[in-house]
Amino acid sequence: MSKQEKHAYLEAIQYRYRKANRTGKAKILDEFCAVFNYHRKYAIRLLGKKPGTIARHPGRKPIYRSPPLLEALRRIWLASDQM
Repeated sequence: MSKQEKHAYLEAIQYRYRKANRTGKAKILDEFCAVFNYHRKYAIRLLGKKPGTIARHPGRKPIYRSPPLLEALRRIWLASDQM
């Protein structure tokens, strides 16, 4: 199954999952886990998101990347005998 097919299937299942009652959600979740071989908790998180959103966790932005700051830190480091 290609990435595009998985995404299309996920969107279709998300719609069904949102409209279903508790027992219907359990059946849909079992089906989804069987097709994709995902853990149940991960599948719940995927199906609970708004359709069309992709989870991206880029992480924290680096704080010591600017050249003037790096130069100042380097001078302090050399002045303190490279501690």
